[in-house]
Amino acid sequence: MPPGWVHETIDLIAYGRIYRPVHQNKDAESQRIPGLCHRQVNHEYYQKYLKDWDFNTPFPDNRKNLVQSLNETKGPVAAEELMASDGHDYFDKLWDQFTKIKRDYSEGFFAWLLYNPQVLECWADVDVIEGRIGYTIDGQKVWEKSPETITDYKRLHRDVSRHHIGRLRKVIDRYSDKWAQDFLFRVNPEING
Repeated sequence: MPPGWVHETIDLIAYGRIYRPVHQNKDAESQRIPGLCHRQVNHEYYQKYLKDWDFNTPFPDNRKNLVQSLNETKGPVAAEELMASDGHDYFDKLWDQFTKIKRDYSEGFFAWLLYNPQVLECWADVDVIEGRIGYTIDGQKVWEKSPETITDYKRLHRDVSRHHIGRLRKVIDRYSDKWAQDFLFRVNPEING
């Protein structure tokens, strides 16, 4: 299974905040039931793979409607928690398909993103330094203040630095120039003509 910090980094990219309790709850059973078997508990969306969704349609209309309904009845945080939960299961299923090399590459990429806050800001509209989340509304960029984004980022960065960076250093060193080039091109396509 992907490390918890990978799920949290995906949250940071997608929502500008981390839904740590969602991920802890989903993977709590892994302490008792190691390996893939723990996904039989608290991984409802994972269990619906090839029944309700697949990699071609990971979030079908009925799921999007459920999120929208939740947003309207319980608010945006509840809707994002469901999306974080579904995203967790989606990435777990994706992770199952990855080779060891692809897993290391993915972890290296997410660690690289954490070490490049300027990329998070220009690519994901998440400013982890000033604590802001960017949205585009009616074609205009709007920045919402989000002090918890700073706190979440600092904790996540510290945890990755303390526990994972040594293991990931080789893959980051090997690919960081490629990732930087890819992001530079995506953010400013005029660079390459």
